[in-house]
Amino acid sequence: MKLATTIADFRFYSKTKAEATALFEGTNFKYLDLSLYDPLDYFKDKNAVLKDVCDAADVAEKLGLKFVQAHAPDGEHFIPGEKRDALIHATAVCIECCAKIGIKNLVVHPSPLKDVPYAEFFKKNLEFLNTFLPVAEKYGVNILIENGPEQHAPFSFIFSSGADMKEFLEYADHPLIHAVWDTGHANMRKMDQYKSIMTLGDDLYALHIADNAGERDEHMVPFTGSCNFDAIMQGLIDSGYKGYFTFESTIVKPHNGWPVSRSGWTYNGEPVEKLLDAPLQIKQKAVALKYEIGKYILSQYNCFEE
Repeated sequence: MKLATTIADFRFYSKTKAEATALFEGTNFKYLDLSLYDPLDYFKDKNAVLKDVCDAADVAEKLGLKFVQAHAPDGEHFIPGEKRDALIHATAVCIECCAKIGIKNLVVHPSPLKDVPYAEFFKKNLEFLNTFLPVAEKYGVNILIENGPEQHAPFSFIFSSGADMKEFLEYADHPLIHAVWDTGHANMRKMDQYKSIMTLGDDLYALHIADNAGERDEHMVPFTGSCNFDAIMQGLIDSGYKGYFTFESTIVKPHNGWPVSRSGWTYNGEPVEKLLDAPLQIKQKAVALKYEIGKYILSQYNCFEE
């Protein structure tokens, strides 16, 4: 199994996706997740987005790196209007970006629905996917639905287990719709991750590897939270998982990140920001350490690949 991580690791240290990609030099990561989890205004000019992404792919090629999956933005899924139209347009642009640089798997968040029957949740989410599936079919890009924690959608139904996701995939019955498993979201549900991974089986195309303390989606690296990675690794091996071990987690976080942030401080009427954020060289060392953590996890199960 090969290690990957998201270029969002360097989102706050770069202005373009090419700049973010270049910062992975020296971290040992060779495989990258193209984060397109951007504000919807970013996607208004499709040509500008395609140039940004292609520039990143050029940098990756020069450095011996490869983009292996991507993440689409979020927004209004169901209420007709400009916001929903913008999300559909952005997702279609993401699919074209993936096709342009050879990415086969794009993660698209399902949307929770409050106070609706189980069947209605399936129906509405498939209707949303159908708005851009013709574009996915044109380019042969897989759309991956993701499991979510109850904390993100209280009093709503959202995919929580492998069984939920498998049932939806059978309902959708489309050769390009599959699943990504987020270990941090599952840990917040305090569920049997081995069972869910086994249930997904060969419909599991990608991973988001993260840890947390079980209550918030903290995007921590393994061994810093309460997530049991033995259960996860055994599930991946027993189910015959063939994808990448892709981190969606970090060690050093920016002051204005999510889900936690650090406030600024004023001294004698002047802002003081010397320690508001870690410098780039520390961030790069933290990303390199994340690689070593992933290598250790995979090596313990004799499945680490360069």
